Amino acid sequence: MAAKEIRISIEDLDRDSSPEVLFEFYSGKELDFSTSVSSSLKNGRYDKVDVKGDADGDGDFDAQDDELFIQLAKAAVALLK
Repeated sequence: MAAKEIRISIEDLDRDSSPEVLFEFYSGKELDFSTSVSSSLKNGRYDKVDVKGDADGDGDFDAQDDELFIQLAKAAVALLK
């Protein structure tokens, strides 16, 4: 089984002084999926998932998936600032 990896970076991708949190999901060396989470009000409260994905592996893209990405973004910002 290939190793699973999540690469996390914080960048101001759209240059609006409100950085996005970028996630890249890999299986081995192959990129499976990427998304970013941003602050819709540009106030540091991360609440917008920019590309939908099945974070919990239940076969659908829903609010539960968005919440997992948002929580991961909040944790990443707290750890990487």
